Amino acid sequence: GDHFEETLLDYDVHSNWGNWCSAAGMTGGRLNRFNIVKQSKDYDFGGDYVRLWCPELKDVPDKYVHEPWQMSEALMEECGVK
Repeated sequence: GDHFEETLLDYDVHSNWGNWCSAAGMTGGRLNRFNIVKQSKDYDFGGDYVRLWCPELKDVPDKYVHEPWQMSEALMEECGVK
């Protein structure tokens, strides 16, 4: 945890340590398995947050911003994504 405390841009002691303990199964509660693509689509519908932290996706159409690997080679080239 110390490494992340020093390096994460969005570090929060309560969220991070609590979530890490829960993910490790140390809380005795249910075990969550997150689907990152689903979370991204649900909470960042237009891709603004993704584009903020991944500026190389700035020209990717909304339809593909959460799954750029789904684009055709031609569209990737058109958008400047490799």
